[in-house]
Amino acid sequence: MENIKTMGLMSQLAKGLLKHSSSNTAAQLGDRSKYVGLSDIGKGAECMRAAVANKAFGNQYPESDDIGIWYGNQEYAKVKTALKKQLILQRGHWLESGVEKAFTANGAKFFSQLEIDASLDGVPVFAHLDFVLIAGASNPVIRILELKSTENIPNNLYISYETQLYGQLGFLAKYWNQTCFSIRDETGQIIHSKLSFPVLCKKVFGIDMPNLVQDVDLEGWVLCLAMSDAKAFGPYKANDTMTRFCEKTAKSIWEKADELRNKNLDLNTIDFCKGFQPLCDYCDYANICSKFTTCELSDSSYNDILVNLEELKLQRADLAKDISIREDQVRNFYINSGAKNDWLFTDSYRFKCSDIAGRKSLNTKALTVELVNILGENEVEKLVQKFTTHGSPSQRLYISKNNPKE
Repeated sequence: MENIKTMGLMSQLAKGLLKHSSSNTAAQLGDRSKYVGLSDIGKGAECMRAAVANKAFGNQYPESDDIGIWYGNQEYAKVKTALKKQLILQRGHWLESGVEKAFTANGAKFFSQLEIDASLDGVPVFAHLDFVLIAGASNPVIRILELKSTENIPNNLYISYETQLYGQLGFLAKYWNQTCFSIRDETGQIIHSKLSFPVLCKKVFGIDMPNLVQDVDLEGWVLCLAMSDAKAFGPYKANDTMTRFCEKTAKSIWEKADELRNKNLDLNTIDFCKGFQPLCDYCDYANICSKFTTCELSDSSYNDILVNLEELKLQRADLAKDISIREDQVRNFYINSGAKNDWLFTDSYRFKCSDIAGRKSLNTKALTVELVNILGENEVEKLVQKFTTHGSPSQRLYISKNNPKE
């Protein structure tokens, strides 16, 4: 059973994070139910159902007062779930603040949370760009930087991340000379409103920008940050096709959300992402999604097994992390000791650190190209088929946590 004092502290943290998140979002992004943002468009590119539901009904975060009620009722699982989600969300803001300090220390000229009014055909669309770095002179340069906080650095970007960045690039390029750009201070107060991008650059930095965006070196990057690692994905360029896709998606989200609010549309008739999608674990409307329609098991023993399995997996993750830390400590001690391939002894163990040759790997793509040049495509295809083997069929277990029931 959870310690009541420990959970008291966790409850205070969860409550404070919810309050801060609500006030900070309102100050920097306004009422998000009143417009379609680029994160909505990115979500819509992967799952239209999730984007429309969020736009129509908002997120399903608890109110800060709910935390106190749950704590009083000893519903600690709900408190911990709310805290975990807020930590994930707030982590991005904390890392963004750190990156901003790094750019400031370097003397970089940049806009933070640049706002672009990209409304079209009566649909309110606003883009908020994390960072827009600017360099003037004879070869003006602009770099859009979208920050993403992740538990682990991905090998490839989600479609939603790429779509969001394409929208930022496309809208900046499309509205370059139109009075669509605004910036706010930390409290959300407008500093400059409804200016063209060149005029904004001149006012804030004294930098002269060309009248044509084609005369600017414009690129976009997605910077994925974990607590101890980082990776940049790019460069991306403005693309007219992707800009039109973003506009079409925004219009679809807005219209469907309006129909949904007015009960002229059934949520489960909207397209949803098929197959395995990790982002489903974070969707506020996954519990009632057709994708997961099935029977509910009333026997609590099934839930107990899954709870125990999650606890064991968390212990395994913690153990793996602790083992890695200890191994690094021993390895670093050996290297710093000056011992060279000699054993060091303790009462119970001996240890040393040796250099091991890297693994050999076969570049099958390059080899195939070379073989095609020598033998011809048909012969190579026959050889590949002849020596291709298939492993035995297996099953993959998918487990994700439901949102806590009220």
